[in-house]
Amino acid sequence: MSRSPEGVMALPARSGFRGWNRTQIYMLVLLVLLNMSNYLDRGVISILQEPIKQDLKLQDWQLGMISGPAFALLYSIAGIPVARIADRSNRITVLSIALAIWSGMTAACGLAVGFTHLVIARLGVGAAEGACTPTSHSLVADLFEPRQRGLALSVLTTSIPIAQLMAPLIGGVVAMTWGWRTAFVVVGLPGLVLALVIWLTAKEPRHAPGAAKVASPGKFFADMRKLLAKRDFRWLFVASAFMGASITATNLFTASYFLRQFHLSLAQVGALMAAGLGVAGLAGTFIGGWIGDRFAGTYGRSYPWACAIGAGLASILFVIVFTRASWQWAIPFLLLANIATDFKNGPNSAAAQNMAPPEMRATTSAVLMVAVIAIGATFGPMMLGAVSDVFGARAFPDALGNFSAMCPGGKPSPNAAANIGKACEIAAAAGLRTAMLVPCATYMCAALCFYLSGRAITEPLEK
Repeated sequence: MSRSPEGVMALPARSGFRGWNRTQIYMLVLLVLLNMSNYLDRGVISILQEPIKQDLKLQDWQLGMISGPAFALLYSIAGIPVARIADRSNRITVLSIALAIWSGMTAACGLAVGFTHLVIARLGVGAAEGACTPTSHSLVADLFEPRQRGLALSVLTTSIPIAQLMAPLIGGVVAMTWGWRTAFVVVGLPGLVLALVIWLTAKEPRHAPGAAKVASPGKFFADMRKLLAKRDFRWLFVASAFMGASITATNLFTASYFLRQFHLSLAQVGALMAAGLGVAGLAGTFIGGWIGDRFAGTYGRSYPWACAIGAGLASILFVIVFTRASWQWAIPFLLLANIATDFKNGPNSAAAQNMAPPEMRATTSAVLMVAVIAIGATFGPMMLGAVSDVFGARAFPDALGNFSAMCPGGKPSPNAAANIGKACEIAAAAGLRTAMLVPCATYMCAALCFYLSGRAITEPLEK
């Protein structure tokens, strides 16, 4: 027997949508919209990089700073203190305030007059968005029974592929019509309205009549020792770091791979990425959530094991993608690979919430985000890029000189001979082709660690 969010004793919940009530559905809709705002911001800025660079006279390293450390590190690190606040207070209030701040700072990006102003705005966005994942995941965990969490969190994470489908439309159409500054305003202002709606209409599950009382979190380091003492969570943390590194690296460099290897146009690659990250991502998200809930059993080992299946399949499928001789043969396997990578969207978060002590749900999610973002997303692309540079240099003929000197940015200097231009093109493609196999290996490492996490689970789902 388990306790429902309303505090009523009930039979173990059925998996699937049929067991959901109106309160759960309404809250999930609000949280999906909130998470779309979270992911739409970073999708739009990647589309707007070139007009921003030209207007503000920026260099590429400055673009990298705006999208990378200025956002990602603060996003993951800020999540922990905000999560501690969420575990101790009203999470609806925390989310409403955070959403209002990051929406306002997103709109403020459109007012930037230089690099420093844009960095400050991005720092504000990253710090506020750090509250999103830990707080929303802990709310879903309290609203849904353990065997419902896989599908519920999968629905929540549909916000990612939906945002990836919307970002090119908003970033492209609005920016082309009214400019890049207007695009940031269009993305930011609706979040201010949504923040007000959430604050006025959403209810904190802990305050529901008859809801079970949850112990207050203890001291930070004592709670961390309690969490990290769990062997299943330690394996989940390592698996999430490997998975974050793999997904970030493949998402970031797949477009470049198809441009260099098969000479597709930007429009073709954009459509390909939208289909892969958007449509295929939605399919994978629901499949993974269904597997996790359907086969949860007594201990819920299916949640990390669903992630393991997805990671293992992604490893194999991406090897096929990056070794095909033609793009026509590569694309079907790319779509399948993107379905497999998103198996983990719901089950990974569900596994963490099932492992978390009830008073540490937001904190546990924030710690997992450190693995995904601060470790995985930081080192995965850097490692792939470094390998690409090394093997690109090896593929460049010694007789023509040094690869980095003769091919700055992968392109020959304007006055270079025609044969050097061709050699640069071949070497840059060859280096990236080899480097794309690196995340294929880390996907398999993630699969192994997810499997070991499932094996280490010893506590039943009903607590």
